[in-house]
Amino acid sequence: MVERCALLVSHCDSALQVTYIVRGSGRVQVVGVDGKRVLETHVKAGNLFIVPRFFVVSKICDPDGMDWFSIITTPNPIFTHLAGRTSAWKALSPQVLEAAFNVPSDLEKLFRSKRTSDEIFFPPSK
Repeated sequence: MVERCALLVSHCDSALQVTYIVRGSGRVQVVGVDGKRVLETHVKAGNLFIVPRFFVVSKICDPDGMDWFSIITTPNPIFTHLAGRTSAWKALSPQVLEAAFNVPSDLEKLFRSKRTSDEIFFPPSK
């Protein structure tokens, strides 16, 4: 999977996830199965990190964006995008999001605009 983001939250079911930062920089947060944060760090091009099975990872890009490549160790990974073209946010009106998160409309528009493209590649099925 190769991605460029401004904000992404992804979750991999029982898969191990290895991520290499190709370009840019940002923050990474990893949360364990008990809901406690086990890692919060700044990453940049050339960094590699591993997210254990059943853990959740959040990648929050710096203003210039971040490109990364991830290898997932399951044939059927599950991803949840917090924003972007495959996001549930698209189904909600801006007014609902503004009220739910108590943010002004310009922040809601900025959030919605930051997640625009990603590519997920799966191996051919047998």
